[in-house]
Amino acid sequence: MDKVKEVTLNEFLSLVDKGNQKVCENCTKELYVSWGNISKEMDQALDVIGIFQNSDYYIEKNGYTEFHPEGTNYWSENAPIAIAYYPYHESKIRVCKKCSTVFLNYTDYAGHAPQNRIRQVRKDIIALDGFQG
Repeated sequence: MDKVKEVTLNEFLSLVDKGNQKVCENCTKELYVSWGNISKEMDQALDVIGIFQNSDYYIEKNGYTEFHPEGTNYWSENAPIAIAYYPYHESKIRVCKKCSTVFLNYTDYAGHAPQNRIRQVRKDIIALDGFQG
């Protein structure tokens, strides 16, 4: 089994900069501005790039703590993408094969059955609070 690529902060931000924010019929990104369950079609539209470098450190440090300084919640479209906090620190970094939009993807085990969740990354809401790297 191949080792998953660890993506640095600079590599991640560079991927985000390359993404096309226009409508894309391949990834239907407009449906994923907040966390949502990934469809089979969406899953097939994306490549896995890797995980955040040192993600194990942030998982151990912050556990299931979320970051919402402005009163947002997990489901909010404007909730910060705080990569040192749950669920971002345990997410895979994925990119649309057609438009290069970046998404974060993780499996939520808190409900009755595991749910594979995904969210589009918007640069304007990336939060680096608590991140050292």
